[in-house]
Amino acid sequence: MKTQSARIAVIAAAALLATHAIAQESITAKGVADLEQAKRSAVEADKDIRAAEPPAPPPAQKPPAISGGESSSERFDKAAEGAFNDRSKTRTIDHYRSADGVVIERITYAGKSYCVTSSTVNYIPGILHDSSKAREVTCPPANAGWVRK
Repeated sequence: MKTQSARIAVIAAAALLATHAIAQESITAKGVADLEQAKRSAVEADKDIRAAEPPAPPPAQKPPAISGGESSSERFDKAAEGAFNDRSKTRTIDHYRSADGVVIERITYAGKSYCVTSSTVNYIPGILHDSSKAREVTCPPANAGWVRK
């Protein structure tokens, strides 16, 4: 409400100035005196409007930071539940089993993924595979039915 009354006062002063500027092309002493009188009138009108307004209610009181009804362990539990867990450096492993029985593991670490398999089910004829070593393979699509380990 305060800003509205201030706007009304400014608009009234601007209207008087514009009316006076249109009526006269050159600035005269009477024009300056009229402008000063318009400013004083706007200030008085603003004071009257503000005096008529009811006083603003006092700001609401904030509740105390620590309520007396909670124990320290309850406050700790609340804080622990709201804590941020940074999982950007954790390693996750997902499993995928293809139709021919090959198990592929998708390893995700720091936002990057790669897939490995240690199965020798899908071998290339003439090449022996060492099943004790994991081989990096192309990852199946994300909607292929991965299961989190």
